[in-house]
Amino acid sequence: MSQNVTLHVVGSQTMHCAGCERTVTFTLSHLPGVKVIKADHKTQVIELVLTGDKTDLEKVKAEMDWIGYKVKLV
Repeated sequence: MSQNVTLHVVGSQTMHCAGCERTVTFTLSHLPGVKVIKADHKTQVIELVLTGDKTDLEKVKAEMDWIGYKVKLV
C-alpha cells in the first residue's frame, strides 16, 4: 500500500535553489519506505510516495526539521 503525500515548506527558512532540493531529496531518501521524492524550490512543494508502515509523516517532518525546514501537509 502506498500513500502520496504533498508537503509545503513554510516559515522563514525555505528552499532557495537546486542544491536545497538535493539536500531534501538526499535526507528523505534515507528513510525506509520513502520511494519517490520530488522537491521544487520554486513552489516550495515536496511530493512523496510512502510505502508500507515503515515511514510515517511524523518521521518525515522530524527529518525536515533536522535540516532546517518546517513543513505542513497540503
